[in-house]
Amino acid sequence: VVMVSMVVAAGAGWLAGSQIQSPAEAAAQTAAPVPSPILVPAEMRELSTDIITRGVGRFGSPHTVSLAPSALKPDRGIVTSIADEATELNLGDVAATVSGRPVFVLSGDVPSYRDLGPGVVGVDVMQLEQSLHDLGLDPGPVDGTYDSQTGAAVAGLYQTGGYEPVVVTSRTPDLQPLFTALVEGADFGAGILLPADEIIYVSSPPVRLSEVLKEPGVSGEGDLLALTDANIAIDSSVPIESAGLVTEGMKVLIDEPDLGITGEGTISFVAAGPGTNDIDGFHVYFEVTVPDGQPNLVNASVRLTIPTESTGGAVLAVPVSALALGADGTSRVQVSGDGGLTFVDVQPGLSAKGYVEVSPIGGRLKAGDLVVVGFESQSG
Repeated sequence: VVMVSMVVAAGAGWLAGSQIQSPAEAAAQTAAPVPSPILVPAEMRELSTDIITRGVGRFGSPHTVSLAPSALKPDRGIVTSIADEATELNLGDVAATVSGRPVFVLSGDVPSYRDLGPGVVGVDVMQLEQSLHDLGLDPGPVDGTYDSQTGAAVAGLYQTGGYEPVVVTSRTPDLQPLFTALVEGADFGAGILLPADEIIYVSSPPVRLSEVLKEPGVSGEGDLLALTDANIAIDSSVPIESAGLVTEGMKVLIDEPDLGITGEGTISFVAAGPGTNDIDGFHVYFEVTVPDGQPNLVNASVRLTIPTESTGGAVLAVPVSALALGADGTSRVQVSGDGGLTFVDVQPGLSAKGYVEVSPIGGRLKAGDLVVVGFESQSG
């Protein structure tokens, strides 16, 4: 019994001794773990600050078209055919026929208002010549003078469409006042004529025939059809406080993944103040024009992103959390290298989407270098 008691006592003494720690050992085991830096690479990226809003797509605003009267014809004629609604009309296309004669779509801002023929000069002649040139029909110099070359190109326009041009085989005194009364010094002679009611000018073909206003069998006088730009427009708005950042000509990114819509547009109009275009008094209306827009944009609600400030290309950038302020007020980042962590002074630039542009000052920092964005504790 005495022997057993001695063994038990010895074991208890050993156990107690093994659990005794020195002050240094206790401090080492209870000290907080050394934090480890969280590192991310600096990188080259383009930065931009954005305004994000929504808008609804539509075709351009329609405008009605009527035919000018022609002194070459006894009356306004009868509509014999007209293109279908939603038809896209390109330069040189026939939009309708009146009494069997074509109505061509040409490009220009001056509406057709008179018959054209040899000897006539003017801005309307110049835009006719430009349209013929754009169609690959050689009108000679685009100089605003209707000469034999212009007439030959007009004949080509008609023949391409399958029609015969209007030809006067000799001087026609009865028609002389039509031109000399409007164009000083015009010398109207024999040749190929272009009746005023056989052309319509549009600012930017192609255009879309949005509505047929006359059916075949009725007089050609009055509104014949309505056209819109083939381009798609988007109606949108921004809060008053952001309106000063939005200006005409700015690019807009269009994105609606659920509808498979992506694209770009340009701000074509910004209202002078809030409360216009059926927008409430806390927002300012603007319009985005979308060249070659996808048809499914029409009546679709889409997200619009307007970059209001940009670096204009890729720049050296780090996460905003990597930027620190030194005691002297200098901005700096902490960079990990072979020698451990070092500070590099930087000049910050544009900040966007969690990143900031940086330019190193008196130090070296490049894309791929690891910068500290924080620290994390390592559990034992």
